[in-house]
Amino acid sequence: PLGDIAFADGSGLSRGDRLTPGLLTSLLAAAASPSHPELRPILTGLPVAGFTGTLRTRYPADSTGTGVVRAKTGTLTGVNTLAGTVVDADGRLLSFAFMATETPSRDPAQAALDTAASALANCGCR
Repeated sequence: PLGDIAFADGSGLSRGDRLTPGLLTSLLAAAASPSHPELRPILTGLPVAGFTGTLRTRYPADSTGTGVVRAKTGTLTGVNTLAGTVVDADGRLLSFAFMATETPSRDPAQAALDTAASALANCGCR
């Protein structure tokens, strides 16, 4: 779904860059597909909640997302995102992209995104 997409500089740091959650979710689902093994490094390179990268300290040990959420964070002033994959309670791999704009403070926005990803881990989404 490329209709509302704009790339100002490709870095993700320009406010002119515009992606949709649908595009990010579709890209992550394609990377997880057995028909695209060449895209697998996209998933394996994502930080693991509670263990690596930008998600290492954002998920406490007792969070349901710890170890099962793999995601890339995005933070600009007033904009917070989290996009990745999660294994749900039924053992299915789900892709997700959460975006929040006009956020007054980074920490509460990040906590809300982390809670949303953890909720996916808890669900049996059939």
